Parts: sequence; C-alpha cells; structure tokens
Amino acid sequence: MIKKYWIYAFFIFAVVLFAYKRLVKQEQAVAGIVTVKTFHTGMGWGYDVLKDDAIYIHQEYMPAIEGRKGFATEADAKKIGNLVVERMKARAFPVITVEDLDRAPVLR
Repeated sequence: MIKKYWIYAFFIFAVVLFAYKRLVKQEQAVAGIVTVKTFHTGMGWGYDVLKDDAIYIHQEYMPAIEGRKGFATEADAKKIGNLVVERMKARAFPVITVEDLDRAPVLR
C-alpha cells in the first residue's frame, strides 16, 4: 500500500517538473536571454542591455538626471542595468527614475 503512494507521488512530481521546465523554456524562447554588460567611457561607466547577444539598450550616462554624467563606478552601472533587466523580465517599461537611483544607492 505504501509503495503504491510513493509511485503516485513520484509520477505527480515528474509531471509537475516536466510542465515547469517546459514553461521556463517557452518563456526564455519568447523573452530571449537578457544580460547586462558594463563599459568604461570618458564620462565614467555605462551599460548595455543585451538581448540574445545583440545590443537592446545602450546607456552611456546616468538616466533620469540632468546633463550627461556617467556612473561613478562599474558596480553602480551594473546595479542600474540589472534593474532595467528585472523590469524587462517583469514586462514593465524599463524606465529609471531619480528615486530608483537613490534607492540603489548610486553615487551622483
């Protein structure tokens, strides 16, 4: 009797795992692989958001602030680039505000 329940439990687990993997694979196929790559500029640091290894967003300076000023550190550029990627994956508009920069916190 106990063996029978283990077989049912294993079967249900396998079906759920298979369905989950299939959903993840479909989501990646639709959304593509999105990554962040930082780079150094004459103004400081910037970032590229790559979708399937092609540049999707090229950001040479800090968004949401007046003027053109690069990020002070590579880590700051990476933080904001990752925030953009998170919003893209959540299917939200990837806009960065001054409040986002303050919450990160990013040196200005």
